Amino acid sequence: MSSRPAIQSITRRATPRLLALQIALVSGFSLLPVSVVYAQSVSAEMRYYKINAGSLSKAVNAFAATSGLFVGGSAQLLNDKRTLGFEGEYSTEQALELLLVGAGLSYQRGDGNSIVLVDADTVTQTDDGVNLSPLMVREMKDQKEVGVQVIGSEEIEAMPTEGGNLTDLLRTNTAVNYSRSSSSSASSASLRPDEISIHGQDYYQNAFMIDGVDTSSDFDPGSSGSGDTYTNPINPANLSTLSGGSPQSYYVDVDALGEVQVYDSNIPVEYGGFTGGVVDAKLKKYAGEDELFIKYGLTQDSWEKFHVDESLVEDYADSGVSDGSYTPDYKKQNYSITALQSLTDNIGSSVTFSRKTSNFKQNYTDLGTKEEKDIYYDDTVDNMMGRIDAKVSDRLDLGFSFKYSNRYYTGLTSTSYTAPFERSHEAYGFSTEANYHFDRSLLTIMGGFDRSIDALDSESSIYSYDTRTTTYTGGYGDISQQQDRYTIGSKWVHDAFLLGSTKHTITLGSELKYTDSFYSVNGDIINSIYRCNPTNCRGNASRDYLWRVTETKAGKFEKDYENYALYLQDEVAVGDWTTTIGVRADQETLLDNTNIAPRVKVEWDVFGNDNTRLIAGASRYYGRNFLKYEINQTLASWKTRTTYNTNGSVSNVLEYDDTSLKDFDLKTPYSDELMLGWMQRMGPFDAALKLVNRESRDGVHRDRDESGQYFYDNTGRSSTNDVSLEFEQYTPFNLVGTQTKLAFSIGWQESTSNSQSSDAYDETTEEDPVYYDGQVTAFENLPAWDYAIPFTIKLSSATHIPTWHILWSNFVNVKSGGTVAQDSGEDYTDANGIAYAVYEDKDFDDLVTVDTQIQWTPPLFAKSEGYVQLKVTNLFDDVVSTTTSTSSTATQSYTSGRKISMEVGMRF
Repeated sequence: MSSRPAIQSITRRATPRLLALQIALVSGFSLLPVSVVYAQSVSAEMRYYKINAGSLSKAVNAFAATSGLFVGGSAQLLNDKRTLGFEGEYSTEQALELLLVGAGLSYQRGDGNSIVLVDADTVTQTDDGVNLSPLMVREMKDQKEVGVQVIGSEEIEAMPTEGGNLTDLLRTNTAVNYSRSSSSSASSASLRPDEISIHGQDYYQNAFMIDGVDTSSDFDPGSSGSGDTYTNPINPANLSTLSGGSPQSYYVDVDALGEVQVYDSNIPVEYGGFTGGVVDAKLKKYAGEDELFIKYGLTQDSWEKFHVDESLVEDYADSGVSDGSYTPDYKKQNYSITALQSLTDNIGSSVTFSRKTSNFKQNYTDLGTKEEKDIYYDDTVDNMMGRIDAKVSDRLDLGFSFKYSNRYYTGLTSTSYTAPFERSHEAYGFSTEANYHFDRSLLTIMGGFDRSIDALDSESSIYSYDTRTTTYTGGYGDISQQQDRYTIGSKWVHDAFLLGSTKHTITLGSELKYTDSFYSVNGDIINSIYRCNPTNCRGNASRDYLWRVTETKAGKFEKDYENYALYLQDEVAVGDWTTTIGVRADQETLLDNTNIAPRVKVEWDVFGNDNTRLIAGASRYYGRNFLKYEINQTLASWKTRTTYNTNGSVSNVLEYDDTSLKDFDLKTPYSDELMLGWMQRMGPFDAALKLVNRESRDGVHRDRDESGQYFYDNTGRSSTNDVSLEFEQYTPFNLVGTQTKLAFSIGWQESTSNSQSSDAYDETTEEDPVYYDGQVTAFENLPAWDYAIPFTIKLSSATHIPTWHILWSNFVNVKSGGTVAQDSGEDYTDANGIAYAVYEDKDFDDLVTVDTQIQWTPPLFAKSEGYVQLKVTNLFDDVVSTTTSTSSTATQSYTSGRKISMEVGMRF
């Protein structure tokens, strides 16, 4: 065990000289004397600090976040203490001394990168030295890393998100793209979070994590391309799995988040199960001060500018559909309560409760009765998430996270089979984490359980159609699916040690995930079709006969499988060069594949001062495999289709075999990445130039064999090149009592793929060459169908006006329209007489949007403040068409117009 100095060796650091300096700073003197006073003590590593005057407990957490130190000490030491605050570039020791001016506290250096705050007048000494309980703070890196975006609590609060969902926070990231259809001006009522693609990869091949635990859905996330399903929640023709799924098992409310880390390139070996990227969300932690935040938000149709095709104006105004695509009359509300509370000196807690609701009307024509009917839909998302953190000793930290999310909405089976239904997606779980600090290493052990449930509750499981009278009745029955995942993992990081002339930092880890799932048809589902007798059809209903019955037997498909992972990484530093070499080995039993993923990164600190860095990397990422492949084969065997003659005798019976997924011998999709980067500190900005190439192979697609049976193969391919230039301000501009931070980025992407629809892994791949852009080329060289924006410019700003208690933030997004290739219906014949389908470009217009948000937090009482937020998305109401059809008569769909929303609340 490392030794600690006796209590007598702890000295008061807040000297009279520092106190005088602090008074000068608060009085508005120039910062120039600071460098003179500290000329002899400035350390090699300087950081920019902005510590606001006020509560010392909040200030200590701000200091820890900037410095990267672990800060300890009894939480009671900070009670009712305040700091004068300071701003500027200082060494860690200088900043700490300024922080503690007038607080009556001292500090002692601890093991590794840690310090302990003490009160020399009251602490006691044990045989082991000073024994104090560290505060509830977290470590953050100040240095920007290429391929990693860290969105802190301040950025989360300032960002003008449209729906308050996790993926809304990623709109400033140039590596992230959204679907062309994700923002429709006709259907604003839905509460569904948008999906994302990272570096042109499939939107369902990202890893979504909460507090370090993988919470991604393995059921059928690719079906989310079909959007919400207020009608036709399944496809009865082939009894598909429940559609409208999502890669995110939890629809997280951003009010519950303290930080989000997005990894898009040079992704560490500890992460697996993706070909795109990793979104690791961290729930809020107790930060040393009790707090209660209550708020209410509202937006409605009268606060939005709608844009629809001229031919649809009347239908749109009447909500003339049943599937939720026209929502001119809606009201969306959100409620949330966030509480942070100290339970003991060593234990802190946080919890967020939230509810989002949307109510909207639809009008449709009942195809059975031919009557127009109104129907009102309800869409609701409930969330409860929180953490409990404990400092058991100076070496052991414990954390416990709990989470619950439930989205449920009502719908109508269809305008044909008009039975109502309720669709729900519910997830709940917990995770634990233990961090043990050895003298020279850190061991982290984590475990978790997550359950995700999708359910369809229909009023009827019998539906029928009469072709003569066009009479329809019924619904699609009751279906449920559930995924239980148990996770346990370990990660051991050894402090840097010398080996000859090299310095090594070793990381070793393992992970086990056990998934137990089922898909259940809860009762027989019967579809009957009646026809008129062709020999004597004169309008007499008694002459109709039963032509076909499709019966799906009740059944339950169960599947469990495991994922094992081992990973090893060595960060080797030699002079100004750092090479990170890692390898990850995954073995999964669903497809019985073993995958080895090497990852290498080389970084050169050009001038040895950390201001100019060049980075190069090469990595392989293996994606996820989904239960959809297995379930589809089993579902077919539950279905029997019987066709009858006019006399009632059986004409034909069609049944399908249950084909084993292992018969397909599928490989795991993977993506190979090459990356080059340049990081430069330029005055108050960190600049980053990044080039990323992704070549993805073995994507899973579906096809039919000669007998009509479905099968899956690995024919999916894509290629993406990304270039981005980013500027992020770390020192704010100070102008007339305001502080402003800016971020600016430019991105270019070129993406090709042989996936040319939104059917995900249920798409049939075209393997024949086509004629495109003046030449015969492989189908995979066509432009990607979606999630491919060739050029983007993003600018964000956050301006604080302290005297008015105002935060004003803006987000400007400029994006080129992009291009898709479509079959023109014509053929090109070459000199050898071979005909090729001709594909032509469909171009989209460019779009410029401006989102703005103003927050006002006026102090109301001694320990409370108000909260008023006004948000306007697409301020200048700029919209473009997203319709892919090239037909001159095609109706046009448009992006969202101007929307206004507001929130009010109080913080105690």
